[in-house]
Amino acid sequence: MPVERVNPAPGQLPLAVLGEACGLPGATTARIVASGRVLLIEAQELPVADLARWAHVLAEFAACFGKADDGGALLFLGDAGVPGFGRLEWSRRLRRVDAMIWAEFAVPSGRNDLLQRLAVDLAVELCGWRLDLVADLVSQRVEDILNPMGWLQRHADQAISAQISFGLTAFACPLHLLARGDQVELRRRIWTAQLSVLFPWIEGHRQRLIKRHRKHLYLDEHLKALGVASVEDIELGGLRRQLGRVLVRDEAEQVAALANLRNDLAHRKPIAAEDFHLAIQMRGED
Repeated sequence: MPVERVNPAPGQLPLAVLGEACGLPGATTARIVASGRVLLIEAQELPVADLARWAHVLAEFAACFGKADDGGALLFLGDAGVPGFGRLEWSRRLRRVDAMIWAEFAVPSGRNDLLQRLAVDLAVELCGWRLDLVADLVSQRVEDILNPMGWLQRHADQAISAQISFGLTAFACPLHLLARGDQVELRRRIWTAQLSVLFPWIEGHRQRLIKRHRKHLYLDEHLKALGVASVEDIELGGLRRQLGRVLVRDEAEQVAALANLRNDLAHRKPIAAEDFHLAIQMRGED
């Protein structure tokens, strides 16, 4: 069912607000119930006097609903200290696993598995307890998943300044970080998500390259000076250099892109989208 968001202003009469939201100005509570509308009342910022009036209307709404045994619904977000019907109290703490489940539920099907995992991890690491943003981000285009800064800018007016526990620590809304110019924390969150998903994927490609081209690999003086004791330990930069004459042009560019990705992640930097687009075409990508 469609949900109508309602943001009542201080001093507004609750019944008038509900009637207007249902397209029934001046309606009684019973008519509002009978309308079948689902309303999300975001009243977290209302003063105590207004919340007391809303508590009375909530009880009246519940009584009318009980008599009708059918109809619309209200979800009232406000101070947990105000008495109301069907109250759910939130301890202002969200577990990371719950956000992960929410993200996996919202991610669209049919997308490459690697991109799906990256979208889910990014949404959770970047957005935390902002489940509305989590659900929106996982559904975005590939470019926004690889570099979500533009997506953040498009949602800049939805910032929330509150810090709420996410997992075991206080977690700031990413849009609030954007508003105050905290690029360092935003980039750290993006990098964390990319590291957890992409580093194992890059390592898998490195091992497959060694297995596929082992007969062309050797330990030269440069590698020995770096402390490399086995061909299996040659990093992507060394593979790129030694296999330059073996790989076809496209594969050589893909190995270079993999090396760039690994270098960025190793230096705590978010990846470049163009390197990812090249690397994902690599033979044996899974």
